[in-house]
Amino acid sequence: MEGFFQKVWLFILLYGGWEAYQVYIFHEEKLETIEGAKPRIQTQIRKANKERKQIRTYLRDIEEAKKNIELVAQEVERLQKKLPETIQDAENLSIIKKIATDLNIKKIFLSPETEENKGFYFIKRYAFSGEGTYLQFLVFFEKIAQSERLLNISEVELVRSDEPRRGRFQLINAKVIVESYRYNPDHKEDRGIQNIEKNFAGNAKKPEKKKNNKKKGKKNK
Repeated sequence: MEGFFQKVWLFILLYGGWEAYQVYIFHEEKLETIEGAKPRIQTQIRKANKERKQIRTYLRDIEEAKKNIELVAQEVERLQKKLPETIQDAENLSIIKKIATDLNIKKIFLSPETEENKGFYFIKRYAFSGEGTYLQFLVFFEKIAQSERLLNISEVELVRSDEPRRGRFQLINAKVIVESYRYNPDHKEDRGIQNIEKNFAGNAKKPEKKKNNKKKGKKNK
């Protein structure tokens, strides 16, 4: 019996050693797995840190862009208020006709056209036509530009006249569109900041596309 008990203790000792060895092997395998995963985890950490820095930089850029956009919008609104509040058709027509008459332009025709909303301002166009020389119309355009009223020439069509020449100067028929402007009191310049923030939020939510690293197998010849 004593020999039996001695063998039992030996068996228990060996079994305990085997269990300890198994625990050691499991622990070593776990350590190897963790060690193997370290480079991937470190790469992910570096990537996350880089993305965080990029986001911070992008957010700073957005804030800077907001300030610049606001400054531009304020400048547009300041310029907008420099335009007249109303357009006086009778006065504008009188100015245009007087300039043409003083230059001895013939066959003068003037007609106000419809007003067009261009956002922060309105455009009122006037159709003008007349007959004269190139020099007369050149001076006419300069006088329009120098007028105290805010007038602009937007379209010009010049056609040689069938009338006989005035001395050595060729007569031409001109069709001109003269524009006048007034500001739109109901318009507020769109900053576009909400769209910038919305696009940023949308891009941030988009999941990153996984790269397909599977290699196509070669076809057997």
